[in-house]
Amino acid sequence: MIELQGLTKTYDDKDVVQDISLRIESGEFGVLIGPSGCGKSTTLRMINRLIPLTRGRILLGDEDISHLKPETLRRRIGYAIQSIGLFPHWTVADNIAVVPRLLKWPKSRIDARIDELLDLFHLAAGEFRDKYPHQLSGGQAQRVGVARALAADPEVLLMDEPFGAVDPLTREVLQNEMRRVHERTRKTIVFVTHDMDEALKLASRIAILNAGRLVQYDRPIELLTQPADAFVSDFIGKADLGLKLLSRRWVNQYQDRARTTPDAASGRPSHYWETDATGRPTCLHGGRLSDGDPEARTAVNDEWIATPGMPMKEALSRMVWYRVMVLPVIDESGRLIGEVSMDGVMGRQP
Repeated sequence: MIELQGLTKTYDDKDVVQDISLRIESGEFGVLIGPSGCGKSTTLRMINRLIPLTRGRILLGDEDISHLKPETLRRRIGYAIQSIGLFPHWTVADNIAVVPRLLKWPKSRIDARIDELLDLFHLAAGEFRDKYPHQLSGGQAQRVGVARALAADPEVLLMDEPFGAVDPLTREVLQNEMRRVHERTRKTIVFVTHDMDEALKLASRIAILNAGRLVQYDRPIELLTQPADAFVSDFIGKADLGLKLLSRRWVNQYQDRARTTPDAASGRPSHYWETDATGRPTCLHGGRLSDGDPEARTAVNDEWIATPGMPMKEALSRMVWYRVMVLPVIDESGRLIGEVSMDGVMGRQP
């Protein structure tokens, strides 16, 4: 748990952070967001005592961080930044092992932790352990940076715009990885970003700052549906509000039973799924958008399947792109467990 109580930072008689109070519970993914210069990165750095606060208190659990030795605090808090900061002449394994070695962990424990984290971030140990940072792509290096921040199993992970320097495709992959890692580790995370879509995708709670002040701190759905004022409404953006709402709704909330045989009783064409011996969907009969043959047989490919935890915004995008009215929903083994359709999206509240 991280709690800020009246947090204030003053430079040259100007309050760049003004009386911020909020609480991020254990296991939550808290996001700080706002315009440039709003104080979000300054707030994050005060949590790690990289810069001193002027007034207020910061609690880690039930302890005031000002009462902790800096080295003790930083062993309890992992820190990942946009520039990554990997040591260029050290291997991936050596970079991840920095803090565990400072803590004098046994070599066997360090080696096991390196392999565990590489596996967590889908980096094969046999391939990546002995590589150097210059041999990694930007996305791979960023994953190693986050793995290093998690190496000593800290209570809290601070992340300062960690994906801001990578291309949009890599950024989306890293966001998905971060969601998965958070679900698996249940770490308390404080994440700074300037990207509202990124915040909505990742956050349990979002703090919107403006001119150093906390304007609203809420769950994503409450921010979207009950903005505190015009600034919050404008900052979130009204033009694609419906899609933003769907980014916080999941396929399993709209999932229906999948038909695997024709609906002869209806007397009209209707879609159904063909599956193989393992239960994996192979073909869609019907279900095309209106510019195609409504009874056409379409081979299912991996690019237009859905999973229960997929955001509905992504599922809807796949339907539009691949010109289908319905997607198959599969489990981890690839077996058909349901379907999600445009009719289902339009017929329910977002």
